[in-house]
Amino acid sequence: MMLKVEQLVSGYGTDPILRGVTFEVPDRSITAVFGHNGAGKSSLVRALIGLIPIWDGRVVLGGRDLSSLSSRSRVEAGIAVSFQDDSVFPSMSVENNLRLGGHVRQRDKRWLNERLRHVLSLFPKLEERLRQPAYTLSGGERRMLSIGMALMTDPKLIILDEPSTGLSPGMTEFVFHSVRDLRDKLGKSVVLIEQNVQQALTVADKAVVLKTGTIIFDGPADTLANDESELVMLF
Repeated sequence: MMLKVEQLVSGYGTDPILRGVTFEVPDRSITAVFGHNGAGKSSLVRALIGLIPIWDGRVVLGGRDLSSLSSRSRVEAGIAVSFQDDSVFPSMSVENNLRLGGHVRQRDKRWLNERLRHVLSLFPKLEERLRQPAYTLSGGERRMLSIGMALMTDPKLIILDEPSTGLSPGMTEFVFHSVRDLRDKLGKSVVLIEQNVQQALTVADKAVVLKTGTIIFDGPADTLANDESELVMLF
């Protein structure tokens, strides 16, 4: 099992947002996480990557407990995230954004150059725009750049925070195709946070549904996709 989240309790200040969240992400798989606004999806991302504290429970990656580690140490251990707002540096070039994405290994120049070539082979449009500042990219290209930055560390697990938000139908299709490739061609495990339920279910192996900080569904994506009554009840 690549990721185990066990009875996770986390939040802000003294207010718990996540209340005993438990689920698993198998190796080489896509687990889609759904929920209404305010369900706790963004808090889950932040707790997994170490941006908010874990008050109780554990986050275990490949058998290693990451719960008390810093965000940097979790990235070094193999977690990467592409946030919903893209988290690119607008005034920096595409190339420098990508290199910054691999900053935890930046002293190893040869490795970093190899990762850069690999990421550009996945997103050839970025190679055409290496010298351009990131603010000149389209929304879809910025999303590619954000995912590329996350891949620069060669993570074991990549978290994609609503990657289709604000994209055209054609670019949305490309993004979901890329998500499939992360699993099928690169062998990555993926946590896919999405509002586009129907399309996410076409690529996911598992589905998890959050409601007010607790899990109300955890099972095969096919089960959720094929049960219209359950989808209506949950969404």
